[in-house]
Amino acid sequence: MPKLALAMTEGTLVDWLVDDGDTVTDGQALYVVETDKVETEVPAAASGVVHPTAGVGGVYAVGAELGWIEVAG
Repeated sequence: MPKLALAMTEGTLVDWLVDDGDTVTDGQALYVVETDKVETEVPAAASGVVHPTAGVGGVYAVGAELGWIEVAG
């Protein structure tokens, strides 16, 4: 879970915009996070095959792993 605001400690995973096994590119929107102030799309930090692990509707602490991206090589 990325830290989207200075005082943010947790966020709700609203929706995955990709499916497990999809190929994504760096900067492509992966999922939507909601905080007490904003709902925003979070982009991929790398290109590769995405593997979501966190469930939609869950509340996750900042720094929690929501999934991973398998990069080539």
